[in-house]
Amino acid sequence: MIESVIEEASSAVCNQHIKPLNQRGVIVDSNEKKPSNSGEEHLSETSTLDRESFTTKRKDALTDQITAYERRRSGWAEYFLGDIYAEDDPRDMTDRRRNLIIFIVALGGISGPLASMIYMPGLLAVARDLNTSVSAVNGSVSAYVVFMGVAPLIWASISDQYGRKRMYFFSNLLGLVASIICAISTNIGMLIVFRALQSCGANAGLTLGAGVIADTIPVSMRGKAYGVFYIGPLIGPVIGPTVGGFLCQYLGWQSTFYLQAILSGLLLIMTTVFLPETLRKVKHEGKSLDKNSQPGVLQNIIRDFKPMFIMLRDWSVINVTAYHTVIFGCLYFMNPTITSTFNKLYGYNEWQVGLCYLPLGFGFMIGSVISGKHSDTALNRAKNKRQIPEMRLMAAMPAFFFIPVGYLIYAWTTENEVGVYAPLIGLFVYALGQMWAFTPTSVYLVDSKPGSSATAVGIANAARSIAGAITAIFSTSAVESVGPGILFTILAAVNIVNASFIVLTYYFGEEWRINFETNVLHRVPDDKITTAEDDIEASIGKKGSHIDSSIPRTEEQQQEHKDNLYLARITSKHSAV
Repeated sequence: MIESVIEEASSAVCNQHIKPLNQRGVIVDSNEKKPSNSGEEHLSETSTLDRESFTTKRKDALTDQITAYERRRSGWAEYFLGDIYAEDDPRDMTDRRRNLIIFIVALGGISGPLASMIYMPGLLAVARDLNTSVSAVNGSVSAYVVFMGVAPLIWASISDQYGRKRMYFFSNLLGLVASIICAISTNIGMLIVFRALQSCGANAGLTLGAGVIADTIPVSMRGKAYGVFYIGPLIGPVIGPTVGGFLCQYLGWQSTFYLQAILSGLLLIMTTVFLPETLRKVKHEGKSLDKNSQPGVLQNIIRDFKPMFIMLRDWSVINVTAYHTVIFGCLYFMNPTITSTFNKLYGYNEWQVGLCYLPLGFGFMIGSVISGKHSDTALNRAKNKRQIPEMRLMAAMPAFFFIPVGYLIYAWTTENEVGVYAPLIGLFVYALGQMWAFTPTSVYLVDSKPGSSATAVGIANAARSIAGAITAIFSTSAVESVGPGILFTILAAVNIVNASFIVLTYYFGEEWRINFETNVLHRVPDDKITTAEDDIEASIGKKGSHIDSSIPRTEEQQQEHKDNLYLARITSKHSAV
């Protein structure tokens, strides 16, 4: 019986009716399927593929996020700093946006001229608060004047490579920071350094604005645009001393720099948000760009300044530059000393001294308009005669009289303490004479140097700015040493002798220009100019560059030449003040 039971149990185990126990005493289900080696390999391969697919998708998503971020960042950078490689046409815009651009660049043009004169009424207060002499404070005037003539040339060169909008951004930022530091200056050395940096930033708009207009405005509309743009340089020096006088009187001289900082900040926001990049360049793709083969900023500046040194071999340019330099140097014996003169003689405070600058400013404005028209009349007076650019110099003759007379009136009315109206008349007469000196001679440089007029005018601007900066340092000590009567009488005599530069250029300028073009530039001069109209057309065609003057010129070329003449007049106006 027992044996039969054992046999049944054995058969049950064999038939898997009774589950065996493992070593731990746990029943093992023999029906449970164990994964085969091939199944394990299949699951392992499937999980690996899933992990790789998940990792790939995750990488793709992360890449998309990074690409989107870089695209957004690049978009914001292009929006704030501009893209010179954009494919749109900067001249293809609505009149409303074009007018907004002109307004912004005109506001930028007022910054430099305004800053040049706004704190003139506060020179005595600056000397008193910084415990220094007025002569030392005049050093800050000199620092500003130097970079007023040099910095715009550098900004223009850099903007031609990197774009207008970026230069607006950095120049306004520089002007903002420098103005604030000028306001908190604790010694005269600190003020001079940051006054120079302020000049670098504030005066950038003069060349950048002209470049923006040239990029965006068609030639047929450009004259009107330039007229609006140069309202700033015309008005800035007139209202600057008046506004500065009231600020210095009631808020302190530091407030003039805070006002300039506010203006720079406003321009920084407006140019960054509303001003598009107007310069366009072609991006060469597929070509290897060797950094050593690409010209840098310094190389471009040297390249742009090199024609200036070459043009200094032309005696007509040398004479006109010398003429401008003497006038500007003499001006800065008078300009910084107006504050101390009217304060000592008439007991005027800051705002009253600021008003005394108005005759000088109005004289510049009126003289600019009258002398420009006189310059055109002098060239076109005899339509049937052979006319050359030197005939414009006849329009400078009134300056031979007005400048010395203005100096003499101012000299002896202040020396003898005559009523305040008398020296103010002297300032007005002098201003008329200075514009009669600068406008025709600047336009002469445009006419006589077609294709290189900017270089010729730039030489004159830079030279006279440096001369004015040097004389401004010694102006106060010179007036105190010899008195205004003797000093300005000497300056009147110097300006009479100075007229000889223009007389010589009038008689020998054409010969000098021909020798320069033949021996230095190796060009064949064109002697086919017979009338005033032919003269303008030859200038448009770049006389001496083997272009026949008989070739018909387009209306755009004629309009562009007229715009160059207008720019020369206004440029001389800005440099004068």
